[in-house]
Amino acid sequence: MARPVRFYFDLVCPYSYLESHAVEAAEDSRAIVVDWLPLELRPTPRPLLEPRDDHLRTDWTRNVYRRAVELGVEIHLPRHQPRSTLPLATCLLAKELGRLRELRHAFFEAFFGQGEDIATDGEIRRAAERADIDADEALQAAYSPARLARLAQIRHAAAAAGVRGVPSLVTRDGACHWGLGGVERLLSGRPLVPRGAA
Repeated sequence: MARPVRFYFDLVCPYSYLESHAVEAAEDSRAIVVDWLPLELRPTPRPLLEPRDDHLRTDWTRNVYRRAVELGVEIHLPRHQPRSTLPLATCLLAKELGRLRELRHAFFEAFFGQGEDIATDGEIRRAAERADIDADEALQAAYSPARLARLAQIRHAAAAAGVRGVPSLVTRDGACHWGLGGVERLLSGRPLVPRGAA
């Protein structure tokens, strides 16, 4: 029987992108039923990372590229570090339309594959078109006060559930895993590892 889980992701987080492959594979095999929840890693007023910051370059060199090679995923350090509010609000529309996977893929490819700034109106429209979503409707969703409020609700509910970052996996009984390998641990019966745990 498929296990229900919540998976929190951000479109500008490389670890969310890498872990989404494992989550989708488990979802496709019917091992889990996933509620995909957009969670902005750096909402306003938190400062954004500098695209050419030493911290970013070091993390990508030591961790992101190594894990991507292990997983067989092509990924590139983006030229931009935008706020993901607008693309994530668009994801809420895509979820309602049953096109969230397609939109996630379009945004991830644009950001981690092509180095585009996915928070611009043009890139939101382009991603929507690639996901077979009306571009005008997608842009309206990006700026919708109701959807922006929904993102805030998701963030508060995530914090209450113990989620402190992305990617995070939360099971029905409230167990939480932060980072890569959550689905693998869940399906193998190993304990999940919340953020801050040893």
